[in-house]
Amino acid sequence: MISTKNFNRLNFLLAAFIIVWGAWVRLSGSGAGCGEHWPLCNGEVIPPTESYKTMIEFIHRLTSGLYGITVLGAMIISFKEFGKSHRVSKASFAVLILTIIEALIGAVLVKKGLVDKNDSNLRAFVIAIHLANTLFLISSHVFVEFFTTHSQKVSWPKFLSIKNISIFSLFVIVASSGAVTALGNTLFPDTSLVEGMGKDFDSSAPFLIQLRIYHPIFAMGLGLFIISEALSFGKEKLRYQRMLLPLIIIALLFGVVNWLLLSPHWGALTHLFIADVLWSVLILSFLEKSLVQE
Repeated sequence: MISTKNFNRLNFLLAAFIIVWGAWVRLSGSGAGCGEHWPLCNGEVIPPTESYKTMIEFIHRLTSGLYGITVLGAMIISFKEFGKSHRVSKASFAVLILTIIEALIGAVLVKKGLVDKNDSNLRAFVIAIHLANTLFLISSHVFVEFFTTHSQKVSWPKFLSIKNISIFSLFVIVASSGAVTALGNTLFPDTSLVEGMGKDFDSSAPFLIQLRIYHPIFAMGLGLFIISEALSFGKEKLRYQRMLLPLIIIALLFGVVNWLLLSPHWGALTHLFIADVLWSVLILSFLEKSLVQE
């Protein structure tokens, strides 16, 4: 019988694919590939895939549906392996709940027409909420992974300290602003850095473009916050703590490179992937630091 740990790792990899592919759906303008139908695609279970955009959106829905089934299976296995009241089972249940919320947010985007060329305030808001929920979903997978590999208790007051909560909250804000920035870059692409910088400070520019100036400012603040925290770990760093400083430097440097290259599609996808990895390692490092030594 497959263990909860292995099942969770499989689901985590599938979730990573779905997250990046979901970004590709937006970048390729394929959000309306299945029309306004949900969960069916153009009113069919398996639609004709002559259309490139329909194929991209259908793959996203198909893998998301498969992921929902496997997440449910992982939760059932965790209940049998650890019992319903165990922390692993609770984290697995959180994965399922957040997966359902993720699907419902996707349904709102489709049913309300917040896809393709839609540049409304509502789309920006829902996109930001979507990204925040994605981070919470990732963190639930991280909890399952950590709890299945560490038997020690976690000091929750230490993990949920004011400093940690501040870093987590700022990360969610930065990531959400990044999602809105990416949306603006997709809908209103720049042809040069000079043009882009001019539009950033143009009061007549679309609001999505006016908002994107805040993302690098928030990101730099977050980066300095995490760097200062990483440096405070001392010389005897644990496994994930050693990864934190290099990752935040990579994330910041790639953010600059992505900006200089005018955020090409591959750059936007890589930027998102790096951010998700950094979030995972951040949670793991703080969990490590909060372990109760017995």
